[in-house]
Amino acid sequence: MATDRGGAAGGNRRDSLEQLLEHGPFDVALRAAIAARGLSLDRIQDRLRRQGVQISLATLSYWQSGQRRPERATSLRAVEHLEEVLELPRDSLRDLLGPRPPRGAKNTGLPGLAELWPSKPEVSRLLGDVPVAPDTSLRRLTLHDRVLVGPDGRESSVRCTQVMRAERGGPDRALVVFDWDGDPDDPPAVSALRNCRLGKVVTSGESCLFAAELLFERALCHGETVLIEFEVHTPRRRLAEPAVTESYFRRFRRPVREYLLEVYFDPAAVPQRCRHFTAPPGESGPESVRGLKIGVSDSVLVLARDFGPGHFGVRWHFDK
Repeated sequence: MATDRGGAAGGNRRDSLEQLLEHGPFDVALRAAIAARGLSLDRIQDRLRRQGVQISLATLSYWQSGQRRPERATSLRAVEHLEEVLELPRDSLRDLLGPRPPRGAKNTGLPGLAELWPSKPEVSRLLGDVPVAPDTSLRRLTLHDRVLVGPDGRESSVRCTQVMRAERGGPDRALVVFDWDGDPDDPPAVSALRNCRLGKVVTSGESCLFAAELLFERALCHGETVLIEFEVHTPRRRLAEPAVTESYFRRFRRPVREYLLEVYFDPAAVPQRCRHFTAPPGESGPESVRGLKIGVSDSVLVLARDFGPGHFGVRWHFDK
């Protein structure tokens, strides 16, 4: 997946910017335009203010990192002035945001990062350290998680296979975010397995969060699909007592067409009870729970179709 972003000559950078302005995505094109002009966000904010546009530094940062997209009318007008400040062709950034919404159209209602991770406000800062944010230019079609539970009753690894479609031309990477329980100084290890390679990895020991780029073999065209596979290995925790209750779940910001979750238990640690649960975004919403029967292969399987936004997972319990 991978477009080489290092050490290009000025002419190559200009060609790259022109391609990004034509194909997007918006956040990557905006970052490239800012880099080409050599302006700091403070100077951009000041020049916009002179044009009567009030916009916070945080908003500019969110736009260029992909954590948010301009959607309101005032934000879209700000983008038009931003094109002037960055000396870009008229509507070059604005057109990357898609058709103008019809009068009275409602917003998407998708939860933000803070709503998905309410107890871990560091997630926004963490994702600001990588050049792409989740779900901005790729639509996840199918996702398959195969979780292995070790003899201590805790997750030891998860293998993830997902198929995504480019909603705009240009995306060349995906971002995955995981949290972990255990030693803050010993984060999980990520391995790229199929059709991708590992890019930048950032961690927050304070909140036990990590984010990793998975670089595609090349940039995708609009409407093109890609299948990638990777694995996350969780370090063995140095705890005296085995697990009593554990879980594995996904936080979905956007609906996924199909999600398959398999959990395989070590023969030495087959739980007495296992439940499937779903919940709205956040960490305090009501759960929907149903029991699961563990098969002869010491595993459970749950399938979701058109699920999200929300949490979807499995919880297991050991009698002590």
